[in-house]
Amino acid sequence: MSTTPEVGKTYRIKHSRKGTFSGIVTGLDDTWAKVLIVAGTARAMLDYNEREAGETVTVRLSHCAFEEVPA
Repeated sequence: MSTTPEVGKTYRIKHSRKGTFSGIVTGLDDTWAKVLIVAGTARAMLDYNEREAGETVTVRLSHCAFEEVPA
């Protein structure tokens, strides 16, 4: 199940390239979401582009499925 993300809410994010992680959406537009990771790791092709808990990652909405995590 994928929901439309909202700023300030926490989601479990399944990204087609970055894998699965949880985070709080801190910014949003029609194409991108800025996410503060709270659990897991956003993978990348290059190690130095990976992001972990406490770091921010920007993801393309069309590559993600968002599942809201209860507060």
